[in-house]
Amino acid sequence: MAIENDTLASNELEGFFMGLRQRVVITKFTQTVKEYVKSSNPDIILMSLTFRDKKELEFVIELRRDVITAGIPILALIPKEDENFVFNHKVLGFTDYMVKPLEKTLLLERIHSLVEDHKFNETSKTRDNISFVVIDRNVGRVIFQCRANLKRFVFPEFRKIFTPNFLKSVNNEYVCFDIRGVPEVGKEEVEVFERISKIFATKDKIHVIAGRHMGAFVEHGTDDDRFQVFMAPNEFDEFMKMEDQRQEELRKKDKKDKHEKGPTPPPASAAPTPTAPAEENKEAPPTAETTQEAPPQAPTPIAIHTETNEEGKT
Repeated sequence: MAIENDTLASNELEGFFMGLRQRVVITKFTQTVKEYVKSSNPDIILMSLTFRDKKELEFVIELRRDVITAGIPILALIPKEDENFVFNHKVLGFTDYMVKPLEKTLLLERIHSLVEDHKFNETSKTRDNISFVVIDRNVGRVIFQCRANLKRFVFPEFRKIFTPNFLKSVNNEYVCFDIRGVPEVGKEEVEVFERISKIFATKDKIHVIAGRHMGAFVEHGTDDDRFQVFMAPNEFDEFMKMEDQRQEELRKKDKKDKHEKGPTPPPASAAPTPTAPAEENKEAPPTAETTQEAPPQAPTPIAIHTETNEEGKT
């Protein structure tokens, strides 16, 4: 990958690389290209410098801090011989440098040499059995950065890492696998991840930063609902920010609901409530029924019996 802002120099590089079997990307230095470098994991980076923009050097430092891109050879293309830069270019993160104007044959030879050295170093790491998995734990997340062939090297190392105690410690964390540093990913490697996902049975999703291997998951994945695949680290970071914001909103809502409901009343006691003893000869207080006047009633008829004696008196 070549990063060149000058149009004429960019056209010149395009002519140098025309007809080569390698895939070459020539682009300008922008925020987008930073994420592209991290996702594509190129074999070598050609970085044109102006010595006027400090972001150029900050970008290289950022690549060196990323485990996946830390070992990529970076060839600086400088506008003139600069003693200070020549003395410090290794410290700044550059593998080598060339002074413009460039000569095609020398440039291609230098690129070939740096790429071969990088491949040899990576093979040495594999041969010396250096750890193939780097674990990056942060608040609420754990990222497994894979740096070698998944089936041959990484998966056996996972067997040592995923102990019961370790799995218990990450039970409440987001799990992410960064496979940008894996040389090749095909059907067998995707199957490895599908087996790994079963270890995290309590997780709704397994997150993967796949970079250029994203197509392998699309083509060979049999359980799309189990994986959430990202192209570059910034996409996963944005996802985590949204998740953190969502969790914070849920906490605020829960706190607000508890406040509106007020304190919870104590539970009712099972013991009977004592009552005051009834007072003797105490009249009951008048009620609405007793205070109403009775409706008028018709008088009860009285029967009178009369008798008459012999004298005709009653």
